[in-house]
Amino acid sequence: MRSKRVLLICAVLVMGVLLFSLSACAKEETTTTSAPGTTAAPSTTAGPGTTAGPTTTGAPSGEVKTLKIGTIMPQTGPLAVLGLAFTRAWDLYAEDVNQAGGVKIGNDTYQIKFIHEDSKGSAEGASTAASKLVNQDKVDLVIGAILESEMAAINQVTEAAGVLYAQANVNIPGAPQDVSPDKPLQVRPFINHDETGPVDLDYIAKTYPEAKKIALSVPDIGYEGMVERLQPQVAARGMEIVAQEKWSWGTTDFVPVMTKLNAAKPDIIWAMVSGQANDQLKAARQLGFKGVFVSNSPLGADVFVVTVQDPAALTDVICNSVDVTHPTPEVKKLMDAWQAKWPNDPFISDAVHAYDMPWVMVQVMQKAGAIGDAATLVKTMESMTNRGDIQTLHGPGYIGGADRFGVNRVLYRPLPLSRIMNGQIEFIGFMEPAKE
Repeated sequence: MRSKRVLLICAVLVMGVLLFSLSACAKEETTTTSAPGTTAAPSTTAGPGTTAGPTTTGAPSGEVKTLKIGTIMPQTGPLAVLGLAFTRAWDLYAEDVNQAGGVKIGNDTYQIKFIHEDSKGSAEGASTAASKLVNQDKVDLVIGAILESEMAAINQVTEAAGVLYAQANVNIPGAPQDVSPDKPLQVRPFINHDETGPVDLDYIAKTYPEAKKIALSVPDIGYEGMVERLQPQVAARGMEIVAQEKWSWGTTDFVPVMTKLNAAKPDIIWAMVSGQANDQLKAARQLGFKGVFVSNSPLGADVFVVTVQDPAALTDVICNSVDVTHPTPEVKKLMDAWQAKWPNDPFISDAVHAYDMPWVMVQVMQKAGAIGDAATLVKTMESMTNRGDIQTLHGPGYIGGADRFGVNRVLYRPLPLSRIMNGQIEFIGFMEPAKE
């Protein structure tokens, strides 16, 4: 079991959080409807069976309708493991809602039906999938995409058809393919990775008050905006960026990068939003760096422990990930449901934020009292700007982004913070995003 877990986690790492279009295999379509699941307790919004669980309707007195959600993710090819984590989380969300009797939206009760399509990790595959979903399957909502090229292709199809599109990722916040005023039917029920900057810096300032000098390890794929955003946050805390080294996509040997960063004698090495942060940690420690190492991607702390293994290297490591070794009750429920359904496959922590995505969109529909009018749903979402207007597995959230992207269509919710010390994970907690 352990060897299989290591292999699967390593596959996730190869694709990383920063992903580009790669070749893929043939397409395979999967349709998901309701399936047996655990009975959820009544609550006010449609989500996991906890205190913020699914809306239950009891025995429906009238016709139960179907809310059809199309998903587009790489189900084949090099990105398939990541696609698998997302689609499985969505299936578990459907089971939670449907087992609870459906979700009340307006005067109607809906069962959720997912129709999964394969993007093959390409813009062409994403466009083909979107066309099928909106024209043939007549879905009410499309969720998906990992790569910016996929997002652009999907939005081109959904916007023309008047269908709401919820992008499932953002590699570079504010990229041309991200939410913006010129994409009236595109929203993002997913966070900005770089919102973790103030959270991480505040924790470092409190826990390591002598650590002042930061060296940045940055993939050379357009992260200049995120670096620029980090600089005043660093300065405001009496710290400074003493070195910055870019590396090309596809890099596997990080010793040269870390050699240059180490020459600046930093107290902190910051691996900026990279699914290869574990490899960077190993290279830094190999070269004798003993300071604080920061990974501000969602790459799981458990992944670091499994793949790095050396307790000496796994010390003073800061991660922005949920600690699946000490999960919250909400995350534990999701993990248990995964284990019951796929007992031979290790849980992939990307499923946590994937589960939130349809849940967020259903909450928007509940507030709007409708599912079909995409423009009304966007307008409703843009009004949900108070903390607690949105519930997530990470805690109460809200919709924002107008100051940065020109529209309030981005999810903001508590950000997880973990520290690894001597190979052991310490979950620090969920931190509120700071407006900086």
